[in-house]
Amino acid sequence: MDIFDDLHQYENKIAIIDENENKYTYRELDNMIKRFKAALPNKKKSLVLIRCNNTIESLIGYLGGISGENTVLLVDDSIDHNLFENLIDSYQPDYIWGPIYGKRKGFFTYRTYELQKRDVHTNSLLLPELSLVMLTSGSTGSPKGVRLTRYNINSNAKSIAQYLALDDSERPITSLPMNYVYGLSVINSHLYVGATILLTSKSMVQKDFWDFFKKYNATSFSGVPYTYEMLKNLRFFNMELPSLRYFTQAGGKLRPDLAEEYSEYSKNKKLHFYIMYGQTEATARMAYLPPKFNLTKSNSIGIVIPGGKLYLKDNRGKNITIPKREGILYYEGPNVMLGYAFNREDLVKSDEQKGCLNTHDIAYFDEEGFFYIVGRDSRFIKIAGNRIDLDKVEQYLWQHGFECASGGYDNLLLIATTSSAYFKKIREMLMKTFKIDYDSLNIFQVEEISKNRSGKIEYKKIFSNYKQGETI
Repeated sequence: MDIFDDLHQYENKIAIIDENENKYTYRELDNMIKRFKAALPNKKKSLVLIRCNNTIESLIGYLGGISGENTVLLVDDSIDHNLFENLIDSYQPDYIWGPIYGKRKGFFTYRTYELQKRDVHTNSLLLPELSLVMLTSGSTGSPKGVRLTRYNINSNAKSIAQYLALDDSERPITSLPMNYVYGLSVINSHLYVGATILLTSKSMVQKDFWDFFKKYNATSFSGVPYTYEMLKNLRFFNMELPSLRYFTQAGGKLRPDLAEEYSEYSKNKKLHFYIMYGQTEATARMAYLPPKFNLTKSNSIGIVIPGGKLYLKDNRGKNITIPKREGILYYEGPNVMLGYAFNREDLVKSDEQKGCLNTHDIAYFDEEGFFYIVGRDSRFIKIAGNRIDLDKVEQYLWQHGFECASGGYDNLLLIATTSSAYFKKIREMLMKTFKIDYDSLNIFQVEEISKNRSGKIEYKKIFSNYKQGETI
């Protein structure tokens, strides 16, 4: 099964119901994919940038672009204009598929989207196997992307469908954006089995989302840790959702107390709650915790997905075979990326990973082979499921004249700066540019941004006692 070329086999089954209540069969979806594919010249492989919303237009651009043997770059349509232009400069896409703003300019249109050809001044080729570029920091405008193949996408969709036991009776609702690898994996895995996807860009905080959920009998939703904090505030545990079968969580570690609450809820309701682990570099998923272990192994990321392999190495590069001994977590599988990209020139590079991924997570496994993450060896955190590169944040603020250092944990970004007069401006800039909400950001004052003799910022010294500073 190839989700880009074989969807027609599900024929007249409903593939998509969108938030405007339009219904599309698999045969109709396949025909739309073919129309988009035919609109692109097939003389050479092209890079198609898609300005993504959770809409049928974005979906057919993604599926049609890859079906036509092109490379697709998915970008959040709400991205800041300057950051978007930076991505354009870096990747030099041949085409842009996005909403029509004002007078039509594209040579192919479908509903509210148009396909525009760009005058690209590059002779850079694209690797024949390269199908998708997923940005590692969805809304920050960082050009760092992950290079994925059609084989990566299909293999991970198959694995997810297998461990979730998906079939064509499923009706997932899109509670995450499709330009985020977790959200895209929900779409891919359900298309793989011929399910009906409830496609919406509505937020879970909106009544319209739940009205749509109930009217079309959604069977599942997915969320990051922030989603589950928000749902608790929305009194999710009191909702009547008779069609719900399961829900999943990834994108960072869920607070132990929340994990326990949702596990108890799912047990009492006879639902399945899947805690999962993945990275963009592995197309989406690498591990999952079978629901029957939610309460006894609530801190675990679980076991490896079908077709993959997880193992640990010590600081000398030797495999760890003894339980409870910490090391760097590695993953091997058919869903491992080709490598990273930062610009158009990188898109011709061959497979640099060879199916093996250093996750840069520090972990251990127990006597039953369940893995546990204890920390990271690289400078990034996740907020609401989005990866935040601490160095990028710091560089951005320094470029705008703020003397500062960045740190933090999952779901909390910390900024140390030398003047409280900067607090308000820094907060406004980070909330706007990096799409960070108010409660996920703490700013505090320090006497100086301390550095060691080599001139490197002493992050541990600055952030170890940050609560002692004046915060806002």
